[in-house]
Amino acid sequence: MRPEESVVFTDLDDGSGVLLHLDNKFYYSLNESGCFMWQVIEEKEELKEESLIKELCENFEVEAEAAASDVKEFVDDLAKEGLIKIIE
Repeated sequence: MRPEESVVFTDLDDGSGVLLHLDNKFYYSLNESGCFMWQVIEEKEELKEESLIKELCENFEVEAEAAASDVKEFVDDLAKEGLIKIIE
């Protein structure tokens, strides 16, 4: 997966963040873990869900099963809103 080119991310002082989709002018708010996952997605060229799960487990106190569920939901939501492209 990779971010859509028309999406801008802003990290806020309280640990949360905001995504702005420039095509539809919608804002999307992210909590701390959402910001972390978005930043990982931006940093990696073509990230797979497994890599994002591993990063989440290494940086937050979360078990692999819970991380996998959270990542799947996050990625599905981002894809549904057109914020990322899923690369097979």
